[in-house]
Amino acid sequence: MMAFQLANATMARQQDWKNLRKPEDQRRPLVWRPFQLGFVLLSAASSVAPDHEDRGIMDLIWFPTGGGKTEAYLLLTAFTIFARRLKRGSDGEGVSTIMRYTLRLLTLQQFERAAAMICAANLEWAERGFDTTRTPISLGLWLGESTTPNRRGDAAKLLDGANLKDIGRPDRLIKCPACNESLDWHSAGDGVEVTCGTDGCEVGEAGPLPIYTNDDDVYDERPSLVIGTADKFAQVARNEKTAALFGAGAYDPPDLIVQDELHLISGPLGTLSGLYETAIDILATRDGHPPKVIGSTATIRSAASQVRALFARRTMQFPPPGIDAGDSAFAVVEKDPKKRGRLYVGASTIGHSKPEMLQAVCGSLLQSASVLDGSERDAAWTLLGYFNSLKELGGSVSLLQVIAPETMRRLAAYRDEPTRPVDTQIEITSRIGSEQIGETLAKLERRHDAVGAIDVALATNMISVGVDVGRLGLMVVDGQPKGVSEYIQATSRVGRDRTDGLVLGLFTAYRPRDRSRFETHATWHSALYRDVEATSVTPFAPRARSRALHAPFVAVAAHRHPELWQAPGRAEDFRPELERIIDEIVLRVGNLGEQEACEAADTRKELMKFLDNWCRRDGLSTWWSDKDDASLLMSMEQAVQRRAAGRASRQPKPTPNTLRGVEATVRIDLEGK
Repeated sequence: MMAFQLANATMARQQDWKNLRKPEDQRRPLVWRPFQLGFVLLSAASSVAPDHEDRGIMDLIWFPTGGGKTEAYLLLTAFTIFARRLKRGSDGEGVSTIMRYTLRLLTLQQFERAAAMICAANLEWAERGFDTTRTPISLGLWLGESTTPNRRGDAAKLLDGANLKDIGRPDRLIKCPACNESLDWHSAGDGVEVTCGTDGCEVGEAGPLPIYTNDDDVYDERPSLVIGTADKFAQVARNEKTAALFGAGAYDPPDLIVQDELHLISGPLGTLSGLYETAIDILATRDGHPPKVIGSTATIRSAASQVRALFARRTMQFPPPGIDAGDSAFAVVEKDPKKRGRLYVGASTIGHSKPEMLQAVCGSLLQSASVLDGSERDAAWTLLGYFNSLKELGGSVSLLQVIAPETMRRLAAYRDEPTRPVDTQIEITSRIGSEQIGETLAKLERRHDAVGAIDVALATNMISVGVDVGRLGLMVVDGQPKGVSEYIQATSRVGRDRTDGLVLGLFTAYRPRDRSRFETHATWHSALYRDVEATSVTPFAPRARSRALHAPFVAVAAHRHPELWQAPGRAEDFRPELERIIDEIVLRVGNLGEQEACEAADTRKELMKFLDNWCRRDGLSTWWSDKDDASLLMSMEQAVQRRAAGRASRQPKPTPNTLRGVEATVRIDLEGK
């Protein structure tokens, strides 16, 4: 009970900080939605009690975008951290919860929300008289080196003004969670420190914020909550310091693993994630008790089969399906057309070229927004454009910069109103650097009457998840996204919170799928979720096994027997233990469902062959190296380069360094005139 009181007080304090940044008429107290409390009550006991009967069930929040899923699992995270420390004392310190995301934009935005919760939790913990100087409740950001530094020294150099190529900056939290003033990131000794110098700020008065954004600090400090991308966990097979994430004998392993946006863990990424999940699950298991896994999504189909393939668990979907699709007892579909919501409108290019229609539609919407008043004007001021590819987006840039303003001038003259200037246009795509993501989101938050307010934001599927800007209310979708799930997620970026949303889809007349969607626009949108595609995850299929089956095996082997990191040639000394690890992996394969269970025998055969080769190798002295043939493992990229150069070696086993680049690539040089 005390843990839940602390968790609720933490979230209330966080809400108070948000209110301080809002006008008085927009402030509101912390009010829990029924589904949030229901989910926390469903998962709380099994999240903190290792021997609970529901520990092996994945609880999945299925709720529309913008409904408050993040707050639900942040409350559960705070509860787990407090309960673990209250119940187990010093054994409960270390990493309590791991949160995983798939996209860097989503990860960085959720990191800001988690930072507010962690800072509030640390203050609540201190107010109860507990020591926060030695082992504070803390937060770690664990990402690739292009987004955050891997080494503490590099982080300090970057803050001191150095320009390190291809290394992201450590100052990923810009504003103080409490006072919203700028934070001060600076080098301190041989490390990095972040403080708030605002007078009267309770976070600043408590000392340096317990937030770590480089890998060295994450391994050394073992933060209570670690946030990372799914593909970063490929490091468990090559970096011995990752043992710190699983307790490393000093603390209990994590009790809770949160997988946000579960529907994105599919295809090649999901397949490799399922393989590596084998190692993560085994390493986080203590005395036969696995970690609790929860997930969240707004668009998924066949969740039970996907969860079993990924996590070897049964699924409890919450809220569960009921008799009436419009009433789940926790959410009711609003049927009053006068109530706030999101309106979908379709326009076809019949009789016109697509560029002509696009600029006309955008110009009309932009000019019309200028004659609205109050909150409606702000909601419609920033036009968010969605495109299926960078090629299509690139072709629209000049349209909206040159041709659309001319359309706006003609409309303004016809209506006898002033022409709206369109000065600020930004891009939200994979082409923007990691250091620009926070700045880009901050620009979108600017109201229409603020200096530098955004007029047009052009985006690809990068915005499908992670862009939670409450003021956005206007979107143009250029053509149909490749999947219904993508369509739902992308269009849900507008009309969130208390803002009305208008989504105008531009359907190309000569594309069969676009034309079909336009002709059945009303009926299709009335049952949009019915057509969400099922995802495919096959972690132990032959192609997946040939690529990375050995990775979870060697990861578990080295973490259980740390001597192997420095002396992989001693594998024969641990052969009985290594064969038992193979038994654990094969047992897991048998629990993944009928399709994967048939792969168990082949999995055992291939792992035993790898172990035989490992034990027979002479002169094996290095765990991982891209230069030394005496290493056990090497990167997949280096193996491809060696083959291209005719220097392929059968000795070091090619191993993924990330789950993202799942296909081998080669360089092609064209010769000739």
